[in-house]
Amino acid sequence: MDQKHTSRNVSAPIDKVWNIISNIGNDPKYWNQIHIVNIISKTGNTIQADSTLGPFSAKGHEIVVLHPRQSVITNITNITQGPITGTRTVTLTPLSVNSTRIDLSWNIDISRIPFFAKVFAKDNFMKSTEQALDQITQAVR
Repeated sequence: MDQKHTSRNVSAPIDKVWNIISNIGNDPKYWNQIHIVNIISKTGNTIQADSTLGPFSAKGHEIVVLHPRQSVITNITNITQGPITGTRTVTLTPLSVNSTRIDLSWNIDISRIPFFAKVFAKDNFMKSTEQALDQITQAVR
């Protein structure tokens, strides 16, 4: 498993940031590698969804656990047309009334990617993650 982490401080209250990161149906708006999210079920704070993601439009299944106003943990599994699985954890920390820290961690398995392409895949993962944080930052302004 490869672990990646990045963070960003945003000038917005935690509730405003939470409303964006917890709305799983809008993930394609912020995450450029997620093309479609079809929510299958929601039970309490757990959401199950099928998704289409990545450069080859791989089909995957997501299990999302919401910890209100704290974190969103997305397990991406059963990717039938792609080599990556993993967990994305977005954690929020209030810094003040109008400021929130977003910590984003990935725990990804890229063992099915050919050796020569792993560096490119890791780099692309982080670029996509930084772009998503940029999009979220813009949305909360």
